[in-house]
Amino acid sequence: MQSQPTASPHEDRRLVVVVIPTYDEKDNIADLIADILSQQPKCEGFDLEVLVSDSHSQDGTREIVTEIGAANPKVHLLDVRERGIGLGLYSGFTHAINDLGADVLIEIDADFQHNPSDIPALLGGIREGYDVVIGSRFVPGSVNQMPLHRRILSVGANLVIRTMLGLKHITEITTSYRAFTKAIFLKVDPDSVPWRKEKSFIAVPVFLVRMIDAGASAKEVPMTMHPRVRGYSKMDFSRYIRDIFVFSIKSRLGMDK
Repeated sequence: MQSQPTASPHEDRRLVVVVIPTYDEKDNIADLIADILSQQPKCEGFDLEVLVSDSHSQDGTREIVTEIGAANPKVHLLDVRERGIGLGLYSGFTHAINDLGADVLIEIDADFQHNPSDIPALLGGIREGYDVVIGSRFVPGSVNQMPLHRRILSVGANLVIRTMLGLKHITEITTSYRAFTKAIFLKVDPDSVPWRKEKSFIAVPVFLVRMIDAGASAKEVPMTMHPRVRGYSKMDFSRYIRDIFVFSIKSRLGMDK
């Protein structure tokens, strides 16, 4: 499901920076970077680079990325020095725009639950003129291999937000696998997103809601979702569920701005 794109001038090539927020992901990061960059031949009109936005990992993640970056100028490291996926994402997005010159940004998890082979489809939507393209588990063609309890959590969280906010044209609010333009990111007031909420993933759905509030044209594309096979999850599920309900209720009452 999708809303209509806004017209945009043709550009020959655009720089895409894939932002990966990390904390202790040494088991995944090298393979993930390689898999992301391997998508370049399928991304006509775009140049792919990777930015690892790291929350000062202690397991060697930063050292691995530094070594890869020394051999490949398309790989960058930002040491955020503070914990929190929201802060990692926001710091990465702003660094990608201000210091790397990104035209388009992609957010992707570091745990291989998101499949890098879906990147060309995300960028295909950007090429069509959409402001944000969302990897969705709920559109035809998607593959969701997550455990049952995670599927139930995802369906419930998306249903709550969509119902409370009246988002009829988007099925996927909570995934952190998206491509979006620099222009739409800059339209979002950073103070309207709880980027610094350390132990919560609430910034992920709120950021999408704020882009839509800012007038973003949005498209969903099928994605493949895998269970984590290496490392460990940093999500506090009870905290996340609580924050989803609080945000949705405040939004419904107009108390979230």
